[in-house]
Amino acid sequence: MQMLIGDIGGTRVRLRLLESTAGGWQIRHESIRRSQAFESLEHALRGFLEELSRTERANVREAWLAVAGPVANGRVRFTNLPWESEAHLLETALKLPSVHLVNDLEALAHALPHIPQRQLIPIQKGHADSGPRLLISVGTGLGVASSFTEADGIRVLPSEGGHSDFASQTREQHALWKSLSEQYGHVSYERLLSGSGLVKIYKYHCDRYACPPFDGHALTEDPAPLLCQRAENREDKAATAAIACFSEILGAFAGNAALFSLATGGVYLVGGLLARLQPFLSDHRFIQAFQRKGRLQTLMQTIPIHAVTTAEPGLEGITQLATRQSLASTNRHTGVQGSPRESEVHAGAYYRQP
Repeated sequence: MQMLIGDIGGTRVRLRLLESTAGGWQIRHESIRRSQAFESLEHALRGFLEELSRTERANVREAWLAVAGPVANGRVRFTNLPWESEAHLLETALKLPSVHLVNDLEALAHALPHIPQRQLIPIQKGHADSGPRLLISVGTGLGVASSFTEADGIRVLPSEGGHSDFASQTREQHALWKSLSEQYGHVSYERLLSGSGLVKIYKYHCDRYACPPFDGHALTEDPAPLLCQRAENREDKAATAAIACFSEILGAFAGNAALFSLATGGVYLVGGLLARLQPFLSDHRFIQAFQRKGRLQTLMQTIPIHAVTTAEPGLEGITQLATRQSLASTNRHTGVQGSPRESEVHAGAYYRQP
């Protein structure tokens, strides 16, 4: 059996062709391209399929795609791309037997139980229990989902919490909100807690300190490495202030989300932007903002927080979900009894084709 899996975000399209083996999944083909290189999800998938041999294309039985946007009835409108897709239209256009669209944060949540401890950097130790786990992804956009374990597997509750109203906590944040509100009207947390949001915060502080932003094209695509370097070297007062402000806003947002889901199973931070900013999240600003919840501060101190360093958690998560669902479907058709969770033992094992 061969399966096409993908993690389709606002910045990158990651696709893999997997082949099932006795020891797990073998990666036969892999592609990572910029999302802006394609005019649609269909265009991206078609390009990948055309690179396969005729036999490989014929053996693709399913496509499982983690997509950056809310999914309803097999349809998605991407949040940070001008794309809309429907599963059944993709099946017809690409001659695929079955296409499944899954919210990207829902897919990520399925990876959490399988991430090795060495790939989790503790931000706050706390004491995890069997309660819900909260996943926050910061990159091109801001994603939020919660999950918990049931007898037959993992139940995921996706959300669009990143688009909730930004609530300022300080005079500085209120002035930032006012500036953005005049430009955009509605100011969501995603407007700030994203790659473009970090640039907005930085430019705001440049105006505040009356210093022009440095001329660097990297700010338009991946601002974190350059801003972090300038902050660490104390080259740029505005960069230092921007990262501190970003950390405080993220801490407050993560704390709010943890309260909504009562995430006593832990908070997990993931995403390309957070990977760069992780050293700054261990300071007092992020932690204090997370804990500062009045009478519930003691509870907030008990919730573990981890930064996830896994290279491709989205692909890992959608593979876990696809494996479980495919096995469950096979069992239903063959009458075999057993839990789909049995397949998870091998779902994360990859072997590259020599």
